[in-house]
Amino acid sequence: MSSSFKWGIIGCGLIAPKFFQALENTGEGHVVAAASKSMRRARRIQQKLGIECAYGSYAEMLEHEKLDAVYIANTHAEHYQSAKLCFEHNLPVLVEKAFTRNEAEAEELIDLAGMKNLMLMEAMWTRFNPATVKIRELLADGAIGEVIRLKAAFGVKMPLSMKTMPWNRMYNPYLAGGALLDLGVYPLAYARMVFGRRPERIGGSAKMAWTGVDKTSEYHLDYGGGRRADLMTSFVEQRPRDAVITGTKGIITVPHFSGADRLTLTRPGGAPEVIECGANGFEHEILEFHRCLREGLTESPGMPLSETLDVMRTADALRTLWGMKYPGE
Repeated sequence: MSSSFKWGIIGCGLIAPKFFQALENTGEGHVVAAASKSMRRARRIQQKLGIECAYGSYAEMLEHEKLDAVYIANTHAEHYQSAKLCFEHNLPVLVEKAFTRNEAEAEELIDLAGMKNLMLMEAMWTRFNPATVKIRELLADGAIGEVIRLKAAFGVKMPLSMKTMPWNRMYNPYLAGGALLDLGVYPLAYARMVFGRRPERIGGSAKMAWTGVDKTSEYHLDYGGGRRADLMTSFVEQRPRDAVITGTKGIITVPHFSGADRLTLTRPGGAPEVIECGANGFEHEILEFHRCLREGLTESPGMPLSETLDVMRTADALRTLWGMKYPGE
């Protein structure tokens, strides 16, 4: 496997430049082509970033370019079909979160990747940041005993005007919009990591936008024996993006948990210990993906596909509680 990976990008929205720059920062590869359903948008990102080739068709890029991997960065509703298209061209795929619209789509992609022996990973970049890696080490070492409670919020107030709102992807059910899949997967994936399994019971509530998607939602996950996670997400309310992990022997506090560079460990009888963890960014997930490719792996031990599937299953259960369904499901 080459030491310099050639990437293609599907989807030329706001997150694509972040991936492009992070890949450049790793020194391990380059984006050689970008594709959008709009040639105008593809040309715009090509000129902005200095990408060699731009395409107005996903299929055309996959047919003409010799790629090592593809980063899927279009809307949630398109992830499933885009990943399938990549598999048809025998290409490894890094899929932006949310992985798919639902569990059924996620399960099919996982099965297809397995049958073709292709690397597949959800781009849950926060999982590979140094602070998250340190938290996993602390939990595995029993630093706070058995985890009994997680509280986490991810609330942002997005500057959406009434004029643009109906077409904005956050409000658009046809694009699988809503807070749950765009932001809620962060705390849901965090809970899956912290507790190490799916919840036994799922509860929650949502404030719905007039378009039929959740704009603010809360998730209450019961793991039995008094263990629970209370999570919140919103794209219309600003909230501290903090996480507090409570165990039988201590507490881990994580400011801005999705992009933390430090954490605080507090144990009975001791002073709070601030642990500096270093910079975060997309670079860490890219390095992990490259490592997996070099070692011939088809999934990352750090972000197993079973965890991605569990998060999609939980999201489905929440939407069922709210009566929220995306068109075309």
